Amino acid sequence: MGPYPVISHLIDTAVIAGRLWDDYLTAGQRGIIAAGWGVTSAHARQLVMFWAGLHDLGKVCPYFQHQDQAAAGLLKDPAYPMPDDRSSIRHERVSHLTAPALLVQAGYPTSGRPLRSIAHQIGQILGGHHGTYGNALNARTITSPEDQEPRVGAAGWSLQRAAHLHTVHALCGSPEPPTQFAPGGACVIATGVIVLADWLASRIGWVRARHWERKHSPDPRDWRAHAARARRAAPKALAQAQLSATAWKPAESFTEMFPLISDPYPLQADLAKRLPTLVNGPGLVVITAPTGDGKTETALFAAHVLGHAARTEGLGVFLPTMATTDAMHTRITEHVAQAASIPIPVTLLHSMAWLNADYNPGTDRVLTDASTIAGEWLKGRHRGLLAGVAVGTWDTAALAALPVRYNVMRWLGLTGKTVIIDEAHAYDAYGHRLTERLLEWLGHTKTPVILLSATLTGSIATRLADAYRTGAGHTSPVTIAPTYPGWTHIDATTGTVTTSETLPTTRARRLTVTLHHVHHQASPTTQDSRLATITRTLKPMIDEGRGCAAIVCNTVADAQTTARHLRNAWSGPSAPLVQLLHARMPARQRRGVTRRIENWAGKPRAAHTTPQGDYTPARGRRPSRPVIVVATQVIEQSLDVDFDHVISDLAPIALLLQRAGRCHRHPRTDRPAWAPTPAMTILIPTGKLPPQRWGTVYSENPLNRTVTALQSLTGGICTIPEDVQTLVDQVYAADWTTTAGTNDLTTEQAMRALADTATIPAPTQLIRDLHPLTTIDDEDLLVTRLGADSVRVLPVWTDTNGQAWLDRQARHRPLPTHIDPRDTATIRNLMAHTVQVDHRWLQGRGPETNTPTGWRDIAALQDVLLLPQRVTSTGARPYQLSGKTHHLSRLDGLVRD
Repeated sequence: MGPYPVISHLIDTAVIAGRLWDDYLTAGQRGIIAAGWGVTSAHARQLVMFWAGLHDLGKVCPYFQHQDQAAAGLLKDPAYPMPDDRSSIRHERVSHLTAPALLVQAGYPTSGRPLRSIAHQIGQILGGHHGTYGNALNARTITSPEDQEPRVGAAGWSLQRAAHLHTVHALCGSPEPPTQFAPGGACVIATGVIVLADWLASRIGWVRARHWERKHSPDPRDWRAHAARARRAAPKALAQAQLSATAWKPAESFTEMFPLISDPYPLQADLAKRLPTLVNGPGLVVITAPTGDGKTETALFAAHVLGHAARTEGLGVFLPTMATTDAMHTRITEHVAQAASIPIPVTLLHSMAWLNADYNPGTDRVLTDASTIAGEWLKGRHRGLLAGVAVGTWDTAALAALPVRYNVMRWLGLTGKTVIIDEAHAYDAYGHRLTERLLEWLGHTKTPVILLSATLTGSIATRLADAYRTGAGHTSPVTIAPTYPGWTHIDATTGTVTTSETLPTTRARRLTVTLHHVHHQASPTTQDSRLATITRTLKPMIDEGRGCAAIVCNTVADAQTTARHLRNAWSGPSAPLVQLLHARMPARQRRGVTRRIENWAGKPRAAHTTPQGDYTPARGRRPSRPVIVVATQVIEQSLDVDFDHVISDLAPIALLLQRAGRCHRHPRTDRPAWAPTPAMTILIPTGKLPPQRWGTVYSENPLNRTVTALQSLTGGICTIPEDVQTLVDQVYAADWTTTAGTNDLTTEQAMRALADTATIPAPTQLIRDLHPLTTIDDEDLLVTRLGADSVRVLPVWTDTNGQAWLDRQARHRPLPTHIDPRDTATIRNLMAHTVQVDHRWLQGRGPETNTPTGWRDIAALQDVLLLPQRVTSTGARPYQLSGKTHHLSRLDGLVRD
């Protein structure tokens, strides 16, 4: 094909940036950029095009051109001298170094202080087009870059860079320089547009087509004609990447948006009536309500109102776990298919999204006009948030608050959306601090935000609201006292806070709470042991022969022990079905278990066939035998399930309320006689809390305060929703009066301080220098959750020859050791057999756990470790390490004893 001229690529990128401005950016994003540099929208469009057309100016330098043999003649020309130092230098660095002086020559305001120079600010933006902003330059470098860094090239090189700049400037309408230094929000969005335009202009199909057109044009050096050809091709380039403005069908009322909901819940009806009268632009809405009160639909309607007012039509929904995210992706996809007026791709964003069979069916599906399917380009790294609608784990959004490479692309995606954060209470102090910094920047960029929670304390609600208000420019603190159920609106423009009255709920109920103090590890034959208490509590269900109960454990080990005990407690054809669910199961096993539990305990639904002919089986039909589901915390948020009775180990009150939300969750006509009303049994370990067996999963103070709060319930009755906010605030209020409380607060302060050292600066702190936004090249060096270090292991079975197999008999399915990187089916299958475990489990491991050498060039598999179980004539031997055994059980998942 031959070399493609730098000027051609610069023009292409400028043209595509203009098309992105017209067809992709929201009006809100365009407004942030224009206001940031103090210009009109039309002027801002020209400026962004011009700057995009300068991004690769640094390729006009000796080192870069020396890499192409076709430029050998140029390199011999004395007008283009080679520097003595011919070592490598990144072309984006050259763009950053040389652009400020050229912009000053083109009329940009100058200043003796680089961090007050608009030309320097644009130079940093151009230097950031590969994901990281360079360090601020000194005044001498801005004035004479060739003297300070000879590798950029002097003489003819400098003249050529100037010629490229003037050509692009003229083709972009010769925009006048801005006279105002832009804040950080405008800079990151503009940088994101430049990066995105560069990506699209660098796709091989685009370059080949433009190269062919140029080769066959009457005058290959007619750059205006080249720009015209690029303008004609740009719409198709955006369409192929599924980049377009998001648009929704008009919906003036809640029932118009959700026609299947003829009688909205009080929360939904109140917000739908009052919020539109309050909203005149961007803002924050906090929605607090019990599980099952329709918070998701309420949030979607609020997003419709806020997004329209803020001129930000995209949608992003973020949740705490991969399981909840997968389930929400299905719901949001269905909503988009019904509510959107144009095709809108919906991306799924978490580390294992590519294993989701619905999101990645493994076939080349054709994108139809009505499609919500995200194509392969949007599934590429750093691109998922660019889709019109994105559903991801909270980490996906929180990473924008960390100084990682390409975080400008996260900001480009987020600022084009109304951001919904579900389960806003579900993070530790470190995570909440990241969320606060995220909210500061979302407020700064006038991005609408909705926070959802079933159990949000007033103190956390206040911190989150203050973060958003501060980012939006309102520094006076406010106190948020959430109503429950209810909602609060914070206006980003005025800072005004409006809180609804406490609303009625159809979920109102009286939950009977029974407390049992139990010896946690005592023998099941001991009367007050944990397992004996569980068995007695379940006896009425066993006697009646029907019903469905859940036991929620705080550790996987306790869940496994509990399930094994219950399987052996009863026998015969009427014995209960005992199903275990926890996160230490391979993905394929966990999917099957989850489906089974939803079939037994999900919201009742009759079987039906869709208009497209897809059959959906019935769900929520109870088996003829009693059902006992033993689970860990995964059941708190991940599943929409309904039990007749819930037994739970002691946990902080917010989590107990989440677990209680799984009791009598849906109306049923087949409740057993032994469970006429919602009831929950809570097991409180005797002795000091927490028991050593639980490790650090929960700390002492909230557990002790939860016990005190539960013991104060009159008659053991928790009235929902009336008691919820009081209980939550009572347990989580700051406590300096006890040693445990002081320790908790000290730990919280330390975690918040650690988060402060990790996050990007607040928008008010980022005055002139963009470098602190992207100081880390490798995002793996930064974490969004403390204590989350883990490794992924693949349980295998080895024969007497040391050969590894995927089947327990070690004879049918040999472990593939050499895999074609394009063989996604095999890679997905292997990953579906893996389990994520604490990295400390494998400390001191031997070479038998090493990743096969044939996997090391496959990103998904290169860090997977093997967990070999030796197959002998008497069965499989567990893998032993550091005095512990590890084996994969068909019923219990990965067991560590």
